[in-house]
Amino acid sequence: MIQKLVLWTESFAKHKHAEFYLFGVAFTESSFFLIPPDVLIIAMLSHGLKVSWVRIASISTVGSVLGGIFGYCIGLFFYTYIGAPLVKLYGLETELAYVGTQFNQHAFLSILIAAFTPIPYKVFTIGAGLFSLNLVTFVSASIVGRGARFFLVAFFTNKYGVKAKEFILKKADKILLIVGILIFVAIYFFTK
Repeated sequence: MIQKLVLWTESFAKHKHAEFYLFGVAFTESSFFLIPPDVLIIAMLSHGLKVSWVRIASISTVGSVLGGIFGYCIGLFFYTYIGAPLVKLYGLETELAYVGTQFNQHAFLSILIAAFTPIPYKVFTIGAGLFSLNLVTFVSASIVGRGARFFLVAFFTNKYGVKAKEFILKKADKILLIVGILIFVAIYFFTK
């Protein structure tokens, strides 16, 4: 099923409204969709299409942050009706409980790392609303984390094309997780 969703998502890369679809994927992935916008970013930039990598990264960032705010609203206002079934559907109950404890101590850092790494960002967006995290803190961390992630993916895909696509799809999760851990450790020690 996941592979079919990936192929379906990639199919929008050559569509005349590809940027619109990219925004939609970025928006929905922040609250409920499984496939990250990275898939469409890579497809759009690795096939030699004449599109601006900065524009693609910007669209992804804006769509993802707005989708994150939507997820925040689900957690804040509709968790019982929408959020809980989504969390249960994806089997993320344990992760959501963990999010609650982390928000109390490291709100900005928790969102930043979730926005940048392969940790399911949607858990943090819904959790941020559920735990009434400060909206300015949430949005600021989301912009920094999602922006850094999408700009890096777009830059390297634009620069290295198909080679970057193969590398990113095979190793991106591990690299982003390692970088996220390093960011966490650095910030933890500098703010201690």
